[in-house]
Amino acid sequence: MVIEYCGHTYLHEKIYEECKKYTKWSASHEASKFSDELKFRLTTLSGASMDRWEYLEKTRYPSKPSEYWWTVPQEEDFPTIHKFMKVFPEYANPVVSKLGINCEVPPHDHGPQHQWLFNMSINEPEGSKTVIGDTVIPYKPGDIYKLYVHNNHYVLNGNEIRYHVLFRGGRYTESNRSH
Repeated sequence: MVIEYCGHTYLHEKIYEECKKYTKWSASHEASKFSDELKFRLTTLSGASMDRWEYLEKTRYPSKPSEYWWTVPQEEDFPTIHKFMKVFPEYANPVVSKLGINCEVPPHDHGPQHQWLFNMSINEPEGSKTVIGDTVIPYKPGDIYKLYVHNNHYVLNGNEIRYHVLFRGGRYTESNRSH
């Protein structure tokens, strides 16, 4: 299994408006300038420890400018995400991604250990495609999927800026393995 559909939220339209208004994004090619909280959330999204940050900074974030940004959504800027998490506490430690028009997130995985994270689509520009393993994820705005990110995955964006919210998942151990 590479994905599981978890549901849909109609709050995506409000979150989309909050994303468009927000101006304090952290550029992915400037990982050395990320806040400690952003480093922590990105590193631990699928259950890794902070020991993995140095590896991610060297290999995962480009050194040349790219149109890929991140933020830790604070309640004053993203009240709708926080409202969602209060109703659905299984979704925690969010980061919001912003991907430029016709840009890509190159193929990658999060390591060999079985692991997952949750990904909420805020908008799906025309021509966008998210692939994990051999599966094209049929995202519609507001859809939430559990992604098994030990599988290779990538994103090709379409004709407008794309926003997604990633929530912390985890890693399988012998005691919690369900697959």
